[in-house]
Amino acid sequence: MATMRILTRTCLLLICLCISWAAGASTYETDTRSRVVAFGDVHGAYQDWTSMLRELGVIDDDHNWSGGDTHLVSLGDLIDRGPDSRKVVELLMKLDAQSKQAGGAVHMVLGNHEVMVMTGDLRYVSPEEFAAFAVDETPQEREALFTEYRRFNPGGEDATVRATFDEQYPAGFVALRKAFSQDGAIGSWLVQQPFVIRVNDKVYMHGGIAGESSEESIASLNSKAQGELREFLNNMDTLREAGVMPWHVSYHDRLGFLNARAEEFVAANPKKQADWFVALKGVFDAQKAFIFSDDSPNWYRGTAMCHPYSESFNTERFLKRAGAKQLVMGHTPTRGEVHGRMDGLAIRLDTGMLKSVYKGRASALVSQGGKDYVHYLGSTEQAQPVPETRSLARQLSNMDDAELEDFMRTAPIVNIEKLDTGITNPKRVTQEREGVTNDAVFKYEDTHPDIQNKDKYIARRYNDSDRYVYDVAAYKFDRLLDWQMVPTAVIAEVEGDEGALSDWVENAINERDREEKKVPFAGYCKKFDQYRMRFVFDILIYNEDRNLTNILWTKNDFMMKFIDHSLAFRTSEKRPNQYRKVTLEVSDLLRRRLQGLNRADLDRELSPYLHPRQIEAILVRRDLILKEAKGTSR
Repeated sequence: MATMRILTRTCLLLICLCISWAAGASTYETDTRSRVVAFGDVHGAYQDWTSMLRELGVIDDDHNWSGGDTHLVSLGDLIDRGPDSRKVVELLMKLDAQSKQAGGAVHMVLGNHEVMVMTGDLRYVSPEEFAAFAVDETPQEREALFTEYRRFNPGGEDATVRATFDEQYPAGFVALRKAFSQDGAIGSWLVQQPFVIRVNDKVYMHGGIAGESSEESIASLNSKAQGELREFLNNMDTLREAGVMPWHVSYHDRLGFLNARAEEFVAANPKKQADWFVALKGVFDAQKAFIFSDDSPNWYRGTAMCHPYSESFNTERFLKRAGAKQLVMGHTPTRGEVHGRMDGLAIRLDTGMLKSVYKGRASALVSQGGKDYVHYLGSTEQAQPVPETRSLARQLSNMDDAELEDFMRTAPIVNIEKLDTGITNPKRVTQEREGVTNDAVFKYEDTHPDIQNKDKYIARRYNDSDRYVYDVAAYKFDRLLDWQMVPTAVIAEVEGDEGALSDWVENAINERDREEKKVPFAGYCKKFDQYRMRFVFDILIYNEDRNLTNILWTKNDFMMKFIDHSLAFRTSEKRPNQYRKVTLEVSDLLRRRLQGLNRADLDRELSPYLHPRQIEAILVRRDLILKEAKGTSR
């Protein structure tokens, strides 16, 4: 019977996937002249969410659909953490049905929290969320849960065990699990929802689009994610029916628990296989499933957090494939404001609606007649997304560049430490003023002083120079491009020597040490995607000295920072040797930025440090990059 159920479910899964594939654009893509109202992560904030929908005319005072032909888009994470998750999801289900009758529509893309609860990961379910289902849970169901729990936890006195059980599995636990199962009142609706949709010129998803996924279509992404979700749920249902996966076993305990059950069966039934072993293998294989990975469209944070000039390559490529112009996402909260990234290519719509946790407010992105605006709860103004601002100086030292430059030039030095790195004996300098302390690296080697003021640039001699002023030039050039990857640097005097002070990158590890110590690369931003920036920057400044010790990763997020540029800014019109064969990938956004470089701006920022020939060579290499780089068009 179990084998027959597996075969039946497999056939149904294939039929569903074939139907989805055949439906194609009509299932996941919509073109409409109607108003589109999109909102991000509600997380059970029912009152603020419904108040906002009333302000927008989507629902009436009785919480019925009043939006006419409006298309309402949810970016997922309706549930978890907040008190009223059940009310939120059940209202959206009701609005889904009512909107169709009025000529409108509700579009729901699954968030990571919907998938978590459906698959048994209940880490973020609040006590209020369990309590909301207690009314649906019979005493018999609760007693059956305890009996099953005791079968696998036989030790201890009943009263003591019961107290532990009641704390771990509060009233409503069984009803919630069943409601979110794929046959349950809520799960049966959720399991039909996609992960990515397009409405007009916008793609909506919960998380973001990772590199490999950017080469796929909306239909293929949904087919893969929905298929894996259904397969996992089918396998878990089979194991539950076989009596080896009780409701009380958590998502994170499932593998060890199932492995123990398999060992028990094999010990009792030598040379036999249980009917449920196929489902067991499927659950173990799901550890590598796309839907549970950090790169899935409901988990990926790179689109929201990683460097815009690098990440825009993936975003542009996917949007062009989807026939869209903008990606709208939730998942990564901004705590109050809708943010625009990559010159508006991506919109962050999770504004922390659940104030008790995220300290934000309810918001919606409204699109109609080719125009977009942001509506905030309680506001009568039509706002616009706030352009993203990035400041490396602020991140490292809690000052902007101008403040930090002044501090490094004028603040008293309280400590100097020699560093055992490099061959030019750099120093770590600590400065302090009015209770503010900051560290910087001091370099003072200059093999060819005053090159920038020479009448003639002698390439065979000067292209071998090692100059501290190039660290300042690299910083100025980085800010001209608005890359924010090179620490703030100034010309200053330390112990009677003139040199360059560069802001210290605290809590960082270089790539050589990371590899030697086998530290996992544990950031949201892929190393290869970040290397796009390294390749382009080092070719622009002709840096021959990029090595594993001057590629820094900040340990909290593994974002790349550049240091040590004293051997850069040669006048060659080619790529540096180490980059001769690398593939350059340049988004339209980065291409526009590079095209915006002009001689007047370069002279203004770099002439105190570079000879005119060196500045001219930057533009020549810029043109080489634009000629040779791979773009995002299909």
